[in-house]
Amino acid sequence: MIEIYKYIIGHPYEFSGVIFSILYVCFSIKQNILCWPALIIAAILNGYAFYLIELPLQSMMQLFFIGVGFSGWKQWNKKNTNKILVQRWSMTQTTLFSSFGLLATFILYQGLLQLEGTSLQSKYPFFDSLIFIFNVMPMYMTTKKIIQSWLIFIAIDIVSGCFYFYTEDYFYCFLFFFYIPFATYGYLNWKKDLICKK
Repeated sequence: MIEIYKYIIGHPYEFSGVIFSILYVCFSIKQNILCWPALIIAAILNGYAFYLIELPLQSMMQLFFIGVGFSGWKQWNKKNTNKILVQRWSMTQTTLFSSFGLLATFILYQGLLQLEGTSLQSKYPFFDSLIFIFNVMPMYMTTKKIIQSWLIFIAIDIVSGCFYFYTEDYFYCFLFFFYIPFATYGYLNWKKDLICKK
């Protein structure tokens, strides 16, 4: 127990970022507008934590999350948003969007390879790119209440959890494995809204 306490004290930004990230997921599953301020706070804390553990691409991703937080907050603040926005993309739309994500991952990966030896180099360029792209994409989808966002989150949570276990960033390893059942529940919860709308 003392070791856990010491680890928390030694990693306050990671710990606080994880707490607000969990709050974001819990609120978003319930389609509660408080998810967006929780996301903004989490992104600020996580951005600094990733900077401290020298994962610059993950740190930059938090700027996107801050923008998404304000955008989602504005989008969900519309009076009739909670009842009409949950929707399902076709298999073609989902496949095209995912293919675009893989292409973007490869392009970003190649770009990171060019930065090797600079202050912006990534220790893990492929996984940095993959995690970046496939976190950004479902965040955008969530602001539009596209139900497949949860399925993409489940896949990238598995990859991210394994990645952070390998890099020994255990708070983030815990967070991403913790996300998996929540993302599954989020998918099932949003699916109920789709059925009710039919």
